[in-house]
Amino acid sequence: MAARVGLLLRTLPLLLWGGLDAQLAQRVGQELRREAEAFLEKYGYLNEQVPQSPTSSLRFSKAIREFQWVSQLPISGVLDPATLRQMMRPRCGVADTNSQAPWTERVSALFAGHQTKMRRKKRFARQGTKWYKQHLSYRLVNWPQHLPEPAVRGAVRAAFQLWSNVSALEFWEAPATGPADIRLTFFQGDHNDGLSNAFDGPGGALAHAFLPRRGEAHFDRDERWSLSRRRGRNLFVVLAHEIGHTLGLTHSAAPRALMAPYYKRLGRDALLSWDDVLAVQNLYGKPQGGSVATQLPGKLFTDFEAWDPHRLQERLPETPGPKYCHSSFDAVTVDRQQRLYVFQGNQFWEVAADGNVSEPRPLQERWAGLPPHIEAAAVSLEEGDFYFFKGTSPGADERIEA
Repeated sequence: MAARVGLLLRTLPLLLWGGLDAQLAQRVGQELRREAEAFLEKYGYLNEQVPQSPTSSLRFSKAIREFQWVSQLPISGVLDPATLRQMMRPRCGVADTNSQAPWTERVSALFAGHQTKMRRKKRFARQGTKWYKQHLSYRLVNWPQHLPEPAVRGAVRAAFQLWSNVSALEFWEAPATGPADIRLTFFQGDHNDGLSNAFDGPGGALAHAFLPRRGEAHFDRDERWSLSRRRGRNLFVVLAHEIGHTLGLTHSAAPRALMAPYYKRLGRDALLSWDDVLAVQNLYGKPQGGSVATQLPGKLFTDFEAWDPHRLQERLPETPGPKYCHSSFDAVTVDRQQRLYVFQGNQFWEVAADGNVSEPRPLQERWAGLPPHIEAAAVSLEEGDFYFFKGTSPGADERIEA
């Protein structure tokens, strides 16, 4: 789709300003709509391509509006140039179907107490999209031949470690001849996953994966894979995203999330967002012991060409204070200004609506008398007051107003 739509997009200025004759302009508009319908059908916004009719136009407009909402675009229901360009961006080949409800539930649960959190965990378990064990094996079936095997295996280990660092899951690489829970394979074009899952060469769909318990992630062999953040498609980022799907995570509507549908460049900030951490902990719980290793890549590992896992212990973090997304946390809530508050031990972090994270601050600095290790937090949307909960059983909860 990307190549054809790119060519058609170059004709848009002429179309909009009357530089094309009426017949050619009509053909361009029809072709753009057909390409958009195929895209919306592939990614779950339309059940089937719709014929030209007043009713189908309403369905098409509704699908465009939903796509614009997920993509953080102005919601107009119109197939405008910005929407078409978004459709051209490289992304995961997994459909966005059923991703909005879990994301909305996670955000709503930020206001909930202990009992609601327990009900939410049971509801996630009933969905059947999780592994019912915490020790999972994986196998790298093949890899891009232009990349060295040891470096690719290192990126795979780090991608799995990204998720084990923030959850109760543990991963190990299975022998080449034995069974494995999760298999990572590179394919070209149609690979018997159905025509909708056939790879399309560089750009477009980079990879796709299946929810538990099929345990497979497939990657387009024709992509320009790289282990550098400076060129090509960074394989580590795509590995980490697709592994998230094999664990049961759907796409996230949070634009900075690793599980957002579109390719995320490897930068110097932590790769997992608060929504990624909430999603995996909803399914599998927090890390054993409550503490975790340094999240990769974070600000320590950004270029896998220079990454040596054996030197991990020799490197020191840039700042002595903990980073909230590098470990589990006690509670999370959102205030009326859409600021996110993350609580851990005797500290808290404030996350602005644009994703910027504050340095860790003592609880006593903001809420005098508040004990450490709270179990839940909520904010009144009417008065803006904070409520904190701590206790070992429903009848013994201590509610603290601040």
